Amino acid sequence: MDDSHIMKRLSKATAHAIQLPISTVFLTGMGVFSSIACRRYVVNYEHGGDIPIGLYVIAEQPSGTGKSWCLTTFQKAFFKAHKLRADAHKKDILRLKEIPKDERTDDDNQALKDLLANPPIPLFSTNPSPEALEQSLNFTRGFFSAISSEQGMINTLLGLSYGEGKKANNNDLLLNGYDGGHINSQRVGREGYCGQVVGALVSYAQKGSIEKMLEPRNGTRLAERCLFTAEPHYLGKRDKYRSTAINGEILAEYNDVATRLADIMYRHINNDLSALTITPAGHKMITEYLVDIEPFLADGDKYSHSFMRGAASKLNIQIMKLAANLHLSNGQFFENIIPDNLVKSAIAIVNDIFSASVQIAHKKGVAGERAEFEAVINYLTGKSKTEREMINSLNRTLPFKNYSGNKSKAIKKTLQDLVFQGVISELNGKFSIA
Repeated sequence: MDDSHIMKRLSKATAHAIQLPISTVFLTGMGVFSSIACRRYVVNYEHGGDIPIGLYVIAEQPSGTGKSWCLTTFQKAFFKAHKLRADAHKKDILRLKEIPKDERTDDDNQALKDLLANPPIPLFSTNPSPEALEQSLNFTRGFFSAISSEQGMINTLLGLSYGEGKKANNNDLLLNGYDGGHINSQRVGREGYCGQVVGALVSYAQKGSIEKMLEPRNGTRLAERCLFTAEPHYLGKRDKYRSTAINGEILAEYNDVATRLADIMYRHINNDLSALTITPAGHKMITEYLVDIEPFLADGDKYSHSFMRGAASKLNIQIMKLAANLHLSNGQFFENIIPDNLVKSAIAIVNDIFSASVQIAHKKGVAGERAEFEAVINYLTGKSKTEREMINSLNRTLPFKNYSGNKSKAIKKTLQDLVFQGVISELNGKFSIA
């Protein structure tokens, strides 16, 4: 990215002050910004239609690293903008209520009724249940911004807080919120929602959030929409004498941009969303990048796992969303053409995140050698099985069942590797733990 971009400068300043990895700060900050920007803007596809610009970001850092502080840095101006409107709204209600009922005009009564029925829309949810988030859409006109530094938000949204056998996730809401789809939920005993849903998700929590999102039972289709980051932490290496003050000039510049965005969003809350446009040259760059990725999606290649293929299918959308937010966070609220250099930056950033997602999936045991080894070892514990028995069983379990191409060949190779390393042994045609 260009060194002059406010999000780069603020991310560097924040990372330096709090002593956090800079890329994680940048990505979570962009997620926060997008959660407000998506309430006013969309970005156009090349050949018609548009897509919301809310980002889904899942980041990990241990406890005590300053995650809440980081998120608040990017949220504070939005909180302040909402408070100003909430205070003004409350004063208007009190002013009208102070007028004796027999002295109020019809206009006064209607104004009071409208004020009571339409309080300022809250901006952020920190730990909403799927049901509460769904109900809030009637009040927020279909928008949501789920932002939290606690893992509880992911647990709640995925229905993991209900206990085993009582999962009640609402992936439909989150899935549709990513691309502006329509939902029509009809519920017994509570109000549902019918209409378009648009949102953003930022979970900046402890280790474990990414695993939960990647688990197939929680819906890998949701994981495919997320930008993941799990950089090494700085605990044990931090300079405790360093000032924790964030550069005031840079912070003031960002706060001005955020305040202006909030003002535009509130003033146009009932209007159609404004569309941003990527130039033909920008779309050509995106296409050329997708062409470079395509060969690696072939059966057996490095992006052939179902999760990676799903994520790859959304790379153009991630680039468009990120480019739009880079444009807006530079304060360009009334220029609808996104410069090509920001598209180029978005491609580079998304490519880095996508490449890292492969490593994350391997490290978390969702795909790759570690997942394969664990699947075989877990299956063989306390057993002795032939190669054919193992193939028949393992090709229906993770990670092999999500592989493209020849599953039997992948299982045979895993067995050979484990025998070579002395982890399992083969005797009379049967494998067992060594």
